[in-house]
Amino acid sequence: MRKGLRWLMLLCALSLSGCSVERQASASGEIRLQLGLIYLSQGDWPAARRNLQRALQDAPKDYRVLLAMARLHQQQGHIAEAQQYYQAALKNAPENGYALNNYGAFLCGLGQYDAAHQQFTLAAALNSSVARADSQERAGYCYLQQGDYAAARLTLLAALQIDRQKADALLAEAEKHLEQQEPEPTRLLLGVYHHSAPATAESLWLEIRFAALEQRAVDEARYGQQLAQNFPQSIQYQHFLANEY
Repeated sequence: MRKGLRWLMLLCALSLSGCSVERQASASGEIRLQLGLIYLSQGDWPAARRNLQRALQDAPKDYRVLLAMARLHQQQGHIAEAQQYYQAALKNAPENGYALNNYGAFLCGLGQYDAAHQQFTLAAALNSSVARADSQERAGYCYLQQGDYAAARLTLLAALQIDRQKADALLAEAEKHLEQQEPEPTRLLLGVYHHSAPATAESLWLEIRFAALEQRAVDEARYGQQLAQNFPQSIQYQHFLANEY
């Protein structure tokens, strides 16, 4: 859900920025695109499809609309159709980092790792720090999915070096793996986070929960002490005191 919302916010930002496309949507098409994205984030696929199809009729070569259609089909499990829309988006915006990175993430989800990393490499080569940071981030998560933890660590560290604001998303990813009781990805992501960003109440709370899961009582107490010293008023500290793990 978090990834879907972040994807929606990024595409909304693109749709409002007036990015150059061969034929951009008219005012009514922009409204349809925005509505389609909102319905897509809510899981209302019929309403999303209805509005996105109207936007597509208005601007059939607008890569933003094509990406939104790809996402719709991807969420519905229509993989072949999703791939066609991703490829159409790239045909109309071949040097767009956002399109390249999203197609790469899609391919990674299918287990097509080599093809995915080709897209990330193309995005990283663009003259855009945003595209480079995104490509490193997406590639890092793809390496993590592959089980190549060494490459994942290096690539995610590089992403955070370019853009420290990606630390929050990385922490959310760590929480997801923790809740799924996947120790190696959790350990890697928390390590990358604390190597690149200052400790927060949330990051220490995740370390406490992870230590408790692995029955590392010394680490659990150590992180709890740090939480008490640095964030005594935080909700995370209240959870710690109440043993609400």
